[in-house]
Amino acid sequence: MKSYTLSELARKISAVRHDAARAPVVITERNKSRFVLMAVEDFHDLVQRAERPYRLKDRPEEYKLFVQALDRANAEDADDQV
Repeated sequence: MKSYTLSELARKISAVRHDAARAPVVITERNKSRFVLMAVEDFHDLVQRAERPYRLKDRPEEYKLFVQALDRANAEDADDQV
């Protein structure tokens, strides 16, 4: 997952929008993951998938990858706080 700082977002908005249209982009502030920017279609799809009932072992692969990315971002934040 690509990552940009808040100041890079301000300077490179066109590039960030281009990347976020293809895949979620992490926005960092003071070296910590703070936001995720993604296409609204991807967001709606994610919400719909989250609302669908399914067995944990049967969850979609995209969901697993998204959760893994969030776990990595949280781990990075935890390391920064130590």
